[in-house]
Amino acid sequence: MNKKICLSGSPLRRATRSAILSLGALTLSAALLAGCGNGGKDQAAASQSTPAAHATPAAQQQSPPLPTPAAARPADGSGTVLAAVAFTPPAGWQDLGPSNMRAAQYRRAAVGDDNAGAEVNVFYFGPASGGGVDANLQRWINQMVMPDGGDPSAAAKRTSFTADGMAGHVVTLEGTYKSGGPMMGGTPTLLEGYRLVGVVLEGPEGSLFFKLTGPVASAKAMEAELMAVMQGARKAG
Repeated sequence: MNKKICLSGSPLRRATRSAILSLGALTLSAALLAGCGNGGKDQAAASQSTPAAHATPAAQQQSPPLPTPAAARPADGSGTVLAAVAFTPPAGWQDLGPSNMRAAQYRRAAVGDDNAGAEVNVFYFGPASGGGVDANLQRWINQMVMPDGGDPSAAAKRTSFTADGMAGHVVTLEGTYKSGGPMMGGTPTLLEGYRLVGVVLEGPEGSLFFKLTGPVASAKAMEAELMAVMQGARKAG
């Protein structure tokens, strides 16, 4: 007769049960560790993808553009000083003050039958800004259209002078003036019968740019006065 063997209380049964429980504990521990490891990676990735609450946008970190320096009048009221250059506008020029990129603006009344007066606008962009002399003279030349459709560069006249050791460069041209344009945020207005006079004065703190425009007769009258102002310019201080 076969005998049934009961293992419920035997040492072999207890050893088997202990091994099974140990294996289960190890499996559960491994699962928990794996979960914690993935959670750590997810948390690190989230911290990298989410910007810090106190971070400052790059656009806010950039310094705002500096305003265009305006021409100043000395305390004694004699003349004007801009970028260490002193000059004296004639009494007949209306001082319009600075505006946008213009450090100074002046207007002269119309001459004869001209339907508008002439204007001189003064620009200063800092010691190392504004471009070179030739680049600015050429830019002014390109603002004129010749009546015969010719090349304005060939028609332009260039001269030079010296004032108190400062080199001056002049360009003059007549034709149709393209007033305004992309730099002023619009479409240029074509003004026929105009004269343009551009002067670059190399001052001790960078170049000053004087741009005269107006109907021919009025522009020529203001041009004579402008050149006298330029010849009389002096280093300030």
